[in-house]
Amino acid sequence: MLDFYIALVKGGCGLIIIGPGVVSSDSVAFDRGIRIDSDKYLPGLKQLFSEIKSHGSVPGIQLIHYGRQALNEVTGCDLIAPSAIPCPLMSQFDPNYKVREMTLNDIKRVRGDFIKAAVRAADAGVKIVEIHAAHGYLLNGFLSPYANHRTDDYGGSTENRVRLIKEIIEGIRTQLHQQIAISVRVRGKEYVDGGLIPPDFEEIIPLLEHAGMDMLNVSIGVYESIERIVLAASLGEVPYVEIASELKRFATVPVCTVGSILSLETAESILSSGKADLIAMGRAQIADLDIVQKSKSGREADIRKCTRCTMCNFWATGDPQMYCDINPSLKKEKDNE
Repeated sequence: MLDFYIALVKGGCGLIIIGPGVVSSDSVAFDRGIRIDSDKYLPGLKQLFSEIKSHGSVPGIQLIHYGRQALNEVTGCDLIAPSAIPCPLMSQFDPNYKVREMTLNDIKRVRGDFIKAAVRAADAGVKIVEIHAAHGYLLNGFLSPYANHRTDDYGGSTENRVRLIKEIIEGIRTQLHQQIAISVRVRGKEYVDGGLIPPDFEEIIPLLEHAGMDMLNVSIGVYESIERIVLAASLGEVPYVEIASELKRFATVPVCTVGSILSLETAESILSSGKADLIAMGRAQIADLDIVQKSKSGREADIRKCTRCTMCNFWATGDPQMYCDINPSLKKEKDNE
């Protein structure tokens, strides 16, 4: 992992937000996932962030609790969510799948876990933490009227559904003041009946900004609409920039967009149009770790172009690690028959 991120920095990537880093021990959804729920993980994280910084990039980390979008048999714990609504996708993979509604004590604990994880991240050397409230994970569940059917102070109105994320941001600010920047990742549209849509954020974004959010990272979809998260080539290039642009109308902080942005020329056109302020490129940089430097030096013809085969989405394919069909350093070895 260290080699991969250093290669990204050397390839020209300016801001690297690793992750997602699990904030609670009851939400370890992958055997090899990043963890930041204990001080024992700090030495490795410090080395990683120090290397990223020393090679010229800005280090950051996502903070996550997977909520109902995990498996009991993997976490070894109860799955928790704002409401006891099973995930239609994950529940197919475990006959003992079960999710329970969080108590107020659960909410208090998880809130504290996010804040403590942010403090650890700052101690490890990050300059930005990103609160993952997208893709149907726990905090997305609170934000969404589709997944949150609570009748207490954490459900119902928009203000109530935003409350937990606001409290996490405010808690981080109390602990760290302006030591780090805080980004919040949301999905601008969930693509499910009763889910969030762009106009909903006219009320949501000011609440997050007032709490202390410094950046908004706009993604799309939940597991029920996973084809919107794992973007296939059939959806075309940059299918979600317009959604990010809609949310940007309600924001005063910088807005980041993502989704099948496969060249710096495309990225620059988005910035020039004013539809977003930052560009996140995942698969394009996996396909060619040097894409930024090659583009900068006019070597566009040398760039390995992402084919959007989605092989790199190991968590969706069932592979134990990330592979890329066109990057030799990440190519999957064929099994010998």
